[in-house]
Amino acid sequence: MADKREMIQCKCRICGAEANRKLYYVKEMFFGTGKEFPYFECEKCQCMQIAEIPEDLDEFYGKEYYSFAVPEMPKVATDQINKTRILDVGCGAGKWLLEKYAQGHVNLYGCDPFIEADINYEPCIHIKRCTIHEMQGNFDLVRLSDSFEHTADPYETLVSIKRLLSDEGMCLISMPVFPNAAYDICGVNWYEWDAPRHLFLHSIKSMEYLCQKAGLRIDNVQFNARDLQFISSLLYQKGIPYIEHSEDVINNSFTAEELQKFAEYTAALNAKGYGDHAVFVIMKK
Repeated sequence: MADKREMIQCKCRICGAEANRKLYYVKEMFFGTGKEFPYFECEKCQCMQIAEIPEDLDEFYGKEYYSFAVPEMPKVATDQINKTRILDVGCGAGKWLLEKYAQGHVNLYGCDPFIEADINYEPCIHIKRCTIHEMQGNFDLVRLSDSFEHTADPYETLVSIKRLLSDEGMCLISMPVFPNAAYDICGVNWYEWDAPRHLFLHSIKSMEYLCQKAGLRIDNVQFNARDLQFISSLLYQKGIPYIEHSEDVINNSFTAEELQKFAEYTAALNAKGYGDHAVFVIMKK
């Protein structure tokens, strides 16, 4: 789909810069509704962002998007007890927290405003139905895995992260990043747009700006894009929604040689910091 060349006056919700900017119209392709949403790029902080946040985002999520199925309680590694206090933000039913419990962690907390009710896995996993702003406590590790880009208030979220971190604590934010090679090649079909759920596609610049403003610092950025940055983006070009990207569909759409090249190219892009996904290691100043 070709970009529409409409230009409008836009104010960046990250750095506040105002300018006449090009709009990119991106289709909702996870479920394949095809509804278009305008985005724009801030030339100052390089953050790509939705032009207008929909009033009711709940309608664009479904059980297929995030799994809230309650996983089975694993056995804890009692010979490896770890008392590190961990908070998983946007944790759903707590699958990752249960994995940490199986590794011997015993101070595990989570929060997610979209679960139906609080969840407690006895004796030591406690998940609250709330946002990060409502959480209390002091944590050695705060984790946001593919949830920060869904956040309408990224600066305020970082302020809450700082409040919740212990002095030597660490925050890990894993999310799509912009710009990147998959966007360069596929444009509005880049699958990590995920319109309209991804409200902000942050750059290293925009994250540096937000962290500085919130009293935090980025200690490290680790690129960890997957070959889906090309596979799913190219399937989007064919009009195939994400929920249909099964192994059979992928193998019928690409040769083994093509898939191998996607994997090799992705590894090379991650090595030079130009993949479409990364983990930001964030600390207090």
